[in-house]
Amino acid sequence: MAQTLSPRYVIANRVPLAAIDLTFRIASAAVLSRAGRYRFLVGGISPRQLAATLARIRALRSWPVAWVRTARSYLVQARDRRRSGDLAVAAQQQRSAALCYHFAQILELHDLERRRRLYRRAASLFREIAPHLAPPAYPVELDWRDTTLPGYLCLPEGATRPSPLVVLLNGSSTVKEETIGWALPFLRRGVAVLALDTPGSGEAWDRVLAAPGQEDIADALLNFTSIHPLLDPGRVALLGISLRGAMAVQLAAYQPELAAVIAVTPPYDPAPYLPYLHPLVRQDVAWAIGVDPADLPDLASHISLVDTVRALRAPLMVVGAGADLIVPPAESLRLYRSAASPKHLLYLQEANHVGFTHLEQWTAAAADWLATTLAHARPRRA
Repeated sequence: MAQTLSPRYVIANRVPLAAIDLTFRIASAAVLSRAGRYRFLVGGISPRQLAATLARIRALRSWPVAWVRTARSYLVQARDRRRSGDLAVAAQQQRSAALCYHFAQILELHDLERRRRLYRRAASLFREIAPHLAPPAYPVELDWRDTTLPGYLCLPEGATRPSPLVVLLNGSSTVKEETIGWALPFLRRGVAVLALDTPGSGEAWDRVLAAPGQEDIADALLNFTSIHPLLDPGRVALLGISLRGAMAVQLAAYQPELAAVIAVTPPYDPAPYLPYLHPLVRQDVAWAIGVDPADLPDLASHISLVDTVRALRAPLMVVGAGADLIVPPAESLRLYRSAASPKHLLYLQEANHVGFTHLEQWTAAAADWLATTLAHARPRRA
């Protein structure tokens, strides 16, 4: 398998943290590539604020500090907008502040409790203004086993009849406050959106960690939609990114009543390339599962889709990225080729992991495919 990894992939995953830190000390985080900046820009951080934030980062340890400073700047702007009566803009400014706290914690590498405090601040700020955003996002809780999984629900404007639903499942470092910002293309096609914190991610991290054997989350999703008057439990789809792209396929294979599944830059068979992954990625995944990074190889078989995809009957869309430096691009192609269910491939040759560089393109394509696919599913409620 090592021979199938591109030299660029191997080199990118072999850059030591000390080298990154030295680069920041010499030139600041402003060296971050254009592709690397897309995630923050699509998250609502203005180009000017992003440039200023990156320029202040002169070492890895200053990453959280710089992002918190930018968050506070957005909060000052939000306060001023509220005082002038411009509540819509104030809500957007506070949303940006919340995401700054989220971005602050993704490179908090040593203090897990500080990382959690930063994220909890992000979640709290977002919750305050979520119903005032455009489109509005409403906090919901999914009952699952002996706990709940938190999420945000957006409904198509003016919906009076039960809508189909797509459930967004986080990657290892994304959270519902980030992914709910991707809702608009789906809403425009009449599909409701639920951004969900699954075990080991977002606010759910404090309640339950990720583990093998959690496929019954699919049952909780169908139970949730069955009691919501504006959602149709017969037309529920999953969209998972990165690690939860594999989870989306697993849930859909387990629960045949799910109507469709979209996997964005997912792992297919991670065991062979797991040793090549950058320590930052391995640490993120290990924190989500609650294990030491050295123990991840023992769990690789539980992530593998080699056997799972054979049981999948729901229509499958795979989004692959040719410039992915986290999950090898061939993984998306292998998943697509192995699927026996109705399938569609969108392969973006220049896109990075999760397709942040092409987010508008792939979310629009996914919304079109999903609306067409779900139109053929039989509604349970009218």
